[in-house]
Amino acid sequence: MSLLAEPDSHRGKRELIAVLRAYEEAGYVAAISVVTIAEERRAGQAGQRLTWWQSQLPKVPVSEALAAEAGTLLDEADLDGHENVVDSIVVATAAFTTTERARVLSSDGNHIPALCTAATDRRGGRAVEFRRL
Repeated sequence: MSLLAEPDSHRGKRELIAVLRAYEEAGYVAAISVVTIAEERRAGQAGQRLTWWQSQLPKVPVSEALAAEAGTLLDEADLDGHENVVDSIVVATAAFTTTERARVLSSDGNHIPALCTAATDRRGGRAVEFRRL
């Protein structure tokens, strides 16, 4: 989401929008976890751009069941919940709110891939793919 706060001339933002369009054409549905709204926030014009983009995307609430799945992903990926809870919720949101294909877009290549692997295992091998931006 942070790239969407950038001006339209920002190369990374243009690339992200192109990726989102390509995924949409491939049948994916872009959505965000409601926790992303709290995690990604900006002031000024960047905040206005981010708010607009957030208004364009479906927002997935965090339920008790989704929080439990996020905790299980942390356990299976051997990650600390205190440091990685938001990322685990984001991956759980992608993985467990659809039975279809799932993909997580993030600039965080440290532990998101491990969470995606754990989610793929929990989904019986149906891939939860990671794409680094």
